Order: sequence, then C-alpha cells, then structure tokens
Amino acid sequence: MTAKLDDSLWGHEREYDCFKQVIFQNKLHHAWLICGEVGVGKKTFVNHVIRLILGSSENVLAKIRAGSHPDLLTVSRRIDEKKNRLRSEILMDDIKTVGTFLRLTSANGGWRIVIIEEADLMNQNAANSLLKILEEPPDAALIFLITAHPNRLLPTILSRCRKLMLHPLSNTVLLEALIKLAPEYSEAEYQKIITLSQGSIGKALSLLNSDASNLQNIVDAFFEKPFKGSELNEKVKYILQKEDGFSVFFSLLTDKFNMLIGEAIKSRQKRFGNPSRTVMEWIDIWQKILKWHKDTESFNLDKRQTLISDFELVSEL
Repeated sequence: MTAKLDDSLWGHEREYDCFKQVIFQNKLHHAWLICGEVGVGKKTFVNHVIRLILGSSENVLAKIRAGSHPDLLTVSRRIDEKKNRLRSEILMDDIKTVGTFLRLTSANGGWRIVIIEEADLMNQNAANSLLKILEEPPDAALIFLITAHPNRLLPTILSRCRKLMLHPLSNTVLLEALIKLAPEYSEAEYQKIITLSQGSIGKALSLLNSDASNLQNIVDAFFEKPFKGSELNEKVKYILQKEDGFSVFFSLLTDKFNMLIGEAIKSRQKRFGNPSRTVMEWIDIWQKILKWHKDTESFNLDKRQTLISDFELVSEL
C-alpha cells in the first residue's frame, strides 16, 4: 500500500498560533515568505492558514481543494504543451495573472489570496513582475511565497516579505504521522525511516514507498564498492523501479555526501572512500552529480543514463 500525505497539519503549532493571532488582530502583512526544507509541510501549513481567512465550511474547503475558490489563486510551474513536460521555470505570463487577479474585487468582500509554489523557480522577468506587485500591493491582497531555497530569490523580493521558517519536525511528530498514514509498518521500520528523513514528513513517506533500506545500501556501496557492468545495470534498474526511486536515491546520496565530507573536515581526514580520494576530489564529484540531477529533473532527461554516469564517475581512478 502506498503511503500518502493527508490534509492534516503535522507540527508547526507555534507558527500556526502566531498567524491566528495576527489575523485576529487584523495585522496581517501583505506578503509572506514560507520557507523550510523540502517535505516539512510548507504547502499544507499555508492551506491551513488560508482556512483561517476564507473559512472552513465544507463548501469553502471543497472549493479550495478543487482550485475553484474565487478569492484564491495558486501559481506553479505549468506543463510545456509543445514538449509535454513540466517547465523548469515560472514564467512572467504566470505572474501577470497575479496582478490581474489581485486587482479584482473580492467575491466575499475580504482578502484576495495568491500562493506561489516553488517561488525560487521564477525566472528573472517573472521575479521582476512580482516585485512591482509587492512594491504597490492592491488593497486586501495577500501573497504567500513557498520555497525551500529563499536565497535564490531577489533580495528586493525578500525585503518586502515577512519570513516564516518552518523547521524540521520532531521525531515524536514524525512517528505520530507515520503511524496514522502508514500503519502497516513495524516500530523498527518507523525508527529507521525517521532517522533517514531528517524531520521531513514528505521524505519519510517517499522512503517508505521506495524501500529505503535497500536504496540506502546502494548509497553506502557508492563510496566503498562502485558497481560496474551488469551489476551496475541491475542496481540502476532497481532504483528506477521504485516509486520516486530516482529522487529518493538522490536525497539519500545527498545526505551521505554531506555526512562523509563533514566528518572528514571535522576530523581533518585527508582521504576517504574507495577509490580513495581527497575531500576536494569528493566535493568536485558531488558538484558534478548535483548538476546532472538538477538538469535531469528540470529538462526531463534520461534518468537511467544519469544514474549510470553517477556510478561511472565515482568508479574512475
């Protein structure tokens, strides 16, 4: 059974209570930057805040879920119809709809709300277009920028937003969520997933759905026993057969690189891994792999070839 997120808000009670207070006091700023690591619940958090403003009746909730509420607009990357794949950026045309939407009168006499998902993926023209709106916001306009990478946004955009950081979830909250969302696993399996997920409920569910233990073994072997030939092809095939296998493998690989490089620097260890390399050589390898995976996701490239390139790179002497 595939474990999926429900509509519950896991953690972030203090941040939610702060929003309740500013809404009650009618001191709501017009632009909010909601940031935090991937999978900590940023979008779910914003959806719950919106209910405080638009209402929480079944009729209102149904419209919000369907994307048909007249006072709510969500902006995200769209499908490129010519290439039949998700665009790598949010375009200026996408942001132009924001200005048009916010200038309309509210259907219910209250706020007009815009959510921009993955706001760091706005291209330069889109970012400049949004900046003009933030500089002179219409009355009763409320904008939420959701991002895991706030440093990629224009400083002028950042300066016009109130920043709210959603921190990783505690192990207690993660365990509670996993027991509810994926009750078929054992206590030992939960604890292993919690350790690997680093406070991200989204990552925890992806790990459960993709057989994290075996993927972690492949990641561990990446640094000690590089795969070659038919064994390499089998491992790549296994990764791609798993739900979200490509992204989960990369996430686990990222954690492993960060851990090993961090430990080596802290202990002043000059070389590690097999083949043995210096810390700077491993950093160079990581930067190449990071670019390959980013390009693969952004431009819908061949995931199998990217994984093969990962392993071939690390096995080179």
